[in-house]
Amino acid sequence: MISVIEYIHPRTTWDCRFQADHGAGKGIKLATERWQAIEQQVPQNLILSKLPENQLSALAKFLIPVDLPIGMRLSEPHHPIEHAYFPLTGLVSTDTLTASGESVEVGVVGREGFAGAYGLLGHPQMQHSVQMQGSGTGLRIRMSILREEFLKGGILAQSVYDFLYLQMVQMSQSVLCNRLHSVDARLARWLLTSADRSESEQLMLTQEFLAQMLGSRRSTVTVAAGDLQRQGMIDYKRGKIRISNRAALEAVSCECYSIVKAAYDRVLG
Repeated sequence: MISVIEYIHPRTTWDCRFQADHGAGKGIKLATERWQAIEQQVPQNLILSKLPENQLSALAKFLIPVDLPIGMRLSEPHHPIEHAYFPLTGLVSTDTLTASGESVEVGVVGREGFAGAYGLLGHPQMQHSVQMQGSGTGLRIRMSILREEFLKGGILAQSVYDFLYLQMVQMSQSVLCNRLHSVDARLARWLLTSADRSESEQLMLTQEFLAQMLGSRRSTVTVAAGDLQRQGMIDYKRGKIRISNRAALEAVSCECYSIVKAAYDRVLG
C-alpha cells in the first residue's frame, strides 16, 4: 500500500510518496532531501534561475535530476516530444537529417536554454534530432506540465521567447556559414561556439563526429583540425579537443561567430 503525505516547504509544496511501513518521518526526509537537491541545481540553468517564486514552485516538484551522457537522444524526428530537458552542464546538439541518415548540426544549447522547445509551441513532434554532444547533467520535466505553465505567460514565457530568438540567430547564421565559408573558418566557429555554450575549453569529440556536425568529409575536417593544431590554436588527442589559444582561433573564425556571440551577450547579459 502506498501512502501520500504533503510536506510544506517554505518555498514550495512537495508530494512525497513512500511505503507505508517506513512511516511519515522517512517521507518528510525524502521530500526535504529532494527539494534541497533541486534547490541547489536550479540556479545552474539560466531559464529556471530567472523564474519568480510562484512559477518555480509550480514546476520544481516535477523536475527530475538526470544524467545526460554523450550521445543520449533527447528526441527523435517524427516521435512525440514527451519531456523537456534543462541542461545544467554539458552540450545539446540539434541536427537536421536526410533520408539516408546524413546529418548537419544547426544549433547547440547549453545551460542557457533547454531541449524540447517545439513541444511548448504546440507541436508534439519535430523534424530534427536532438542529442547530447557533450556529457552533463540536467533536469527533466514532462512537456505537458511545462506547457501548462508556459501558456500562463510571465517570466517563463519571455525567457522561452528569448531562448528561441537566440536559436533562430544561431541557426540562420549556420546556413550562411555552411554555404559561404571555408572549412577552417567553420571549424573554428564551431569549436568556439561549443566552448561558449558548454562553458569549457575542452571538448570530447572525434573527427568523425566533427565531420558530421560540419557536413564535411572526414578527411577534410582532419586536414583543417591539423592546421589549427600546428598553429597552436588547439590540442587534439584521442577524441579530446582543447582550445589552447582562443584569441588566435577567433581570428581564424568567420564573422558568423562574432555575430552570434554578440546576440547571446546582448540577450543573456
